[in-house]
Amino acid sequence: LMRGALVAKDEGFLPAYMEAVFHHMWEAPKKMDDLDVIIAALNESGLEGEHIMERSQETGIKKALIDNTNSAVERGSFGIPTYFVNNDIYYGKDRLRDVEEAVIALKAAVK
Repeated sequence: LMRGALVAKDEGFLPAYMEAVFHHMWEAPKKMDDLDVIIAALNESGLEGEHIMERSQETGIKKALIDNTNSAVERGSFGIPTYFVNNDIYYGKDRLRDVEEAVIALKAAVK
């Protein structure tokens, strides 16, 4: 699923991919660790499940995930969800309000 997100980002449909994955994980729960289920769920959401999963096996996509993971760990991430606003790190969904406030403050400072 994480490599699929990189495919979606590369091809310009990451928001739709994330919406579909979250829907099938939490709203209409499916066994999203089963390749056939993932493909069917993505297809059900109007995405090309087989194409996404095929591309997720590409060496470049696999390397990008490793690089992204290493970068996050180097910045101090130790789990999910982790958010960075500039160099500040926020961990956990209970910090979403803090993230929002930090982003608003950052936008105000840029103006």
